[in-house]
Amino acid sequence: MEIRKTSLEDMAEVLEIIEYGRQLQRSQSGIVQWPDDYPGATDIHQDIEAGGSYVAYANEAEADLAAGTLLGTFFLQEEPDPYYENIAGAWLNEEPYVTIHRIASNGLAPGIGTKCIEWVMEHYDNIRIDTHKQNKPMRYIIEKLGFAYCGVIQVRDGTDRNAYHYVREEE
Repeated sequence: MEIRKTSLEDMAEVLEIIEYGRQLQRSQSGIVQWPDDYPGATDIHQDIEAGGSYVAYANEAEADLAAGTLLGTFFLQEEPDPYYENIAGAWLNEEPYVTIHRIASNGLAPGIGTKCIEWVMEHYDNIRIDTHKQNKPMRYIIEKLGFAYCGVIQVRDGTDRNAYHYVREEE
């Protein structure tokens, strides 16, 4: 698996991956973390234009998938997230950070969400992420990778999300 920036030509496939993730959340946890209209084409287009949208894709080492097959997507926000300013709890630090948003896979290969987050961890030292409290699969991945639970934030639609923070330890 490799990761690259998303191109506008990827948009239709990215939207399919998002829809697969939306339906998976609902079937596994019964949650509506992503309403039907979010994230949509406008959001993904803005993510691509901002330069923070990424796709995970199959490389030659994955024999059962054609090289270049898209497997997952995420948005990496490098500026402070305004929804993270108010937290019922406390962040690990107030240093500059990146935020992982809109992460999803299409189910064609196992562990894509984990691999995407690990990629971010290899490139950034201070990372924040949030998820719905009932999204047990994502909470499991986040906690397994060493993110600390920091409290609860509210996202743009006013609903609560569990907030997590990862700070790379100095070697």
